[in-house]
Amino acid sequence: MRLYVAIATLLAFGACASSHFVRPLGKGNAVASASLGGPMVQLGGAVFPTPIVELGGGYGVRDDVDLFLRANITAAAFGDLHLEPGVAYHPLIRDRGPVPTVTVAGSLHFLTDFRTSARALPQLSAATAWALGRKRHLLYAGLDLAMSFEGRGWVPIFGPFVGGELRVGRRVGLTLEAKYLAPNYDTGILAPAWIAPGGYGYVSILLGVNVYFGGVK
Repeated sequence: MRLYVAIATLLAFGACASSHFVRPLGKGNAVASASLGGPMVQLGGAVFPTPIVELGGGYGVRDDVDLFLRANITAAAFGDLHLEPGVAYHPLIRDRGPVPTVTVAGSLHFLTDFRTSARALPQLSAATAWALGRKRHLLYAGLDLAMSFEGRGWVPIFGPFVGGELRVGRRVGLTLEAKYLAPNYDTGILAPAWIAPGGYGYVSILLGVNVYFGGVK
């Protein structure tokens, strides 16, 4: 039962409505972001993503290091707090060509209902991103690893993701991202309405928008 509690916590709050920071901002530049989506569910014969809303932003403290903060607006609407501060490090940056930009990110999910529980759950992400065309649209892929402390130890939850960003004009990027989290766990008992291959893990679809400030390439 503790395993199902851990999965429920991470799937519901840990990585449901956040697209990834894979575009280096550059020192002194910033981004404001919003995303909508979450686990795919089936209700009344129709399949659609859970409408989870997040707002966030990032700032480039160095050309290869960005700080970011995200807030779950849907959780706030129900009286809960979910904030995710983090840092993204880009050890390899490429403007074009077959060699991708590499990003490694770490964050903490702070969760509380202000009454009975409060948690801080760590998450790591690694991604590669390819810039396409003169407008530097992006294609990217990577892996998330989140942790929940339940009972006597830590429970790992991991999964791959793929996505893209279409640059519209100089400052706006439209994003689409798909995730498959916890493919090694049977989540059919936990949430039978979720769309999960073979009843394992869950599939999430996110739509987002990024608005860039400064000289972001």
